[in-house]
Amino acid sequence: MEYIVESDGSKRYLVTKDKELLESEEYLFGCEFEFYPNEKYNQEHFIERLCLISQSDVVVNDIFVPSFKNATNYMQLKPDISLDSNGLEISTPICSYDKLMEYIIEINSLIEQYGYTNDDTGLHIHISKAKKDGVNFDFYKFALLCNDRGLLDRWGTRNGYCINVMSVINYNTKRDSKVLKNKKGRVWNLELVSKNRVEIRTMGGVDYHLKNREILQELTEYRDIFRETLDRDTQAFRALKREHLEMVKSASDGEKIGFMKLFFRND
Repeated sequence: MEYIVESDGSKRYLVTKDKELLESEEYLFGCEFEFYPNEKYNQEHFIERLCLISQSDVVVNDIFVPSFKNATNYMQLKPDISLDSNGLEISTPICSYDKLMEYIIEINSLIEQYGYTNDDTGLHIHISKAKKDGVNFDFYKFALLCNDRGLLDRWGTRNGYCINVMSVINYNTKRDSKVLKNKKGRVWNLELVSKNRVEIRTMGGVDYHLKNREILQELTEYRDIFRETLDRDTQAFRALKREHLEMVKSASDGEKIGFMKLFFRND
C-alpha cells in the first residue's frame, strides 16, 4: 500500500476516493472506537479494510496520537492511552451525520472480525456546530436534557472514563469512592470540548460493537438534543432547570464549586 510519512512520523495511506464535501452541513460529527485486537488481527490487512471503508486517507501511528496539521481530516488507527498496552482506537474523519451512520456499521463489523471489546472500551461521539462564530454552546442545558431522557445511564458506569456528568454533585460519596477506587482516572461521560463541540462517552462495554441498533438510535437522540440545546428554552426545560438548581442549592460548598467549574467554565 502506498503511503507518505507526515512530520510527526505518522504514515498516511493514500486513498483515491473522493472526500466527502461538508460545506453545506450545519452540524459535523466524528467517532472514536476503542477495541483490543484478537488472534486474527493483522495490521496490514486491517489497514487495507480501513482504506476500503474510508472516504479519505488513513493515518496510522503505532506509538502516539497523530498530531500533524489537519490530522483530524483523515481516518486514524492509533494506540489508546486509556486502555492496556495493546489497546487500539479508530477515529473517523470529521463527517456528516449520514456518513457517520455508515462508519459505525462498517467499523463495528471490522472490529467483530479482528478484535473484541470489554468493560474498558468505549465508543465516543463528537457533535459540533459547523460554524464556530457566535456559538457558545450551553453544556448544562445539553446535559440536563440528555439526563432527563435517560441517555446518561443506559450503558451503566464501566470505568473511570464514563462517570455520569450529572453525578457531579454527589460523586464523592462513599459508594462512588468505592466504585472509582484503583481506576485510571475520573472522566465524565459528556464533555464540552470547545464552545461549539461536545464529546459523548456514554456508550461502550462488553461487545458494544455488536449493538449497532442501540448506538444508531442514541446517535440520533443526541443529535436532536444538540439541536434543541441551540434553540430557545421551552417551558418544560425551564421547569427542569429550576428543579435541578434547587437541588444544587442544598449541596456542600465544595460540591457547588465542582458543579460550577464543570458546567459554567469560561474558555
